[in-house]
Amino acid sequence: MERGENLVPGEIPYELMEKWGDRFFLWEEISPQAKAILGSDQFLLLLRKGEYLAPLASPGFPPALVPQEVKEEDLLRLAGEHGVIKGKDWKNLASKEAPGSVVLYSLKLRDWQPGYLLVFYMKEVTIDPERANPLVMAISYLLALFLLRQELARRTEDLSLLLKAANVIGSQLELDQTLDMILDSLASVAGVYTAAILISDEKEQAMRIRAQRGYFREVSNILIPMNKGITGRAATTGEIQVVEDVSKDPDYIKGAPGTICEMAIPLKAEGKVIGVLDIESRQKDFFDSERQTLIISLADQISLALYNSILYERTREMAITDYLTGLYNRRHFLELAQKEILRAERYGHPVSLAMVDIDNFKKYNDRFGHLAGDQALKDLADKMKQNCREIDVLARFGGEEFVILMPETNIYGAVTMANRLKEKVERGLPFTISIGVAGSEAGKTFSIEELLKRADLAMYQAKEIGKNKVVAFQAS
Repeated sequence: MERGENLVPGEIPYELMEKWGDRFFLWEEISPQAKAILGSDQFLLLLRKGEYLAPLASPGFPPALVPQEVKEEDLLRLAGEHGVIKGKDWKNLASKEAPGSVVLYSLKLRDWQPGYLLVFYMKEVTIDPERANPLVMAISYLLALFLLRQELARRTEDLSLLLKAANVIGSQLELDQTLDMILDSLASVAGVYTAAILISDEKEQAMRIRAQRGYFREVSNILIPMNKGITGRAATTGEIQVVEDVSKDPDYIKGAPGTICEMAIPLKAEGKVIGVLDIESRQKDFFDSERQTLIISLADQISLALYNSILYERTREMAITDYLTGLYNRRHFLELAQKEILRAERYGHPVSLAMVDIDNFKKYNDRFGHLAGDQALKDLADKMKQNCREIDVLARFGGEEFVILMPETNIYGAVTMANRLKEKVERGLPFTISIGVAGSEAGKTFSIEELLKRADLAMYQAKEIGKNKVVAFQAS
């Protein structure tokens, strides 16, 4: 391979040349050579800008001779096979005729053709194309040098942003905070403002949206089956999905308003897909090669950070939850309950507690076996989750005993909830429960230990009077 053979320059960033003054760098290099070789220092460049050629005039060039954006076919038609435009014909491109001939030279470097050099003369002239070759080659190299310099600056900036984003993303273990940092980094590095992070749920064979920006509010925390949507396709195939027009993709599930294109990147750890990064945009051709490269580079860091945070969350959950029922364990319940009671005292709110016990659980175990007993505990925990509020604190307190702390609930409300739970268990499960309820009294301070003791006494009273009962503690 020849040196530089892998170099394929792109389109000149025309606006940057205008903004940064690189045009004057070009003129300082070109003007003396143009004067010496071609006998004129009046010239302009027409550089590719999308579907048009945009003008870049030399210093002191008459403004009236500068055209607006030019179509290449119009320029070549006027120049003809000899590459010369007559002065009077120049008015077809600009607002004024040229004083003499305008000679057109095609700029070229290997397969790259960034535009044209136009040299203006005061009279009609004949040209020698061979004589201009060194100057044309020099200009082409200068333009390529400019392009490479901008590419180097861009890549340096991208690398700096990626390193910064990687440090930020990897600095946190809490899952929710990690997800927020990921979304912030996507915005700062790749200009992404509509994104969602989905985490695989093996039990449900689906993915749950754990964090999002720019999507409909109701999509938060919903489950999407693995075989549904563009995200599901990314998860099941393990391959990046880029859809330029979602209206033509039958798998598209509407998640954000006005979406035109979508990119779904599987997030992998230890060879498994642990989630999907989903990005949508209302901008056509948003996922160009440059932005895709940035997002994919960032996705590797996101996968690692997400994996570490998921492991941390699972480890933390194991430390604070009961392995069988998924409810809080006794130790964590006591920590949360103490904080809730202090908050209730500070603001003068009521707080109640229910102690729940399965009736005749030993006999149930002896008759049906310990596996059935474990299932009974799980089923009761599920019933409690279904019948309690999100603000209630549920825990397995030990053996077949469960507790429910009910913030901002007086004793009457707690008894109502307990009776509802008792009836649901009686109708839906092959056993019954006894519940004791205790609550704080206005103007009096209670510790969690006192509430537990009172609820426990009430619960044993419920068993003594026949079981399958709800009893509220009374001081008398």
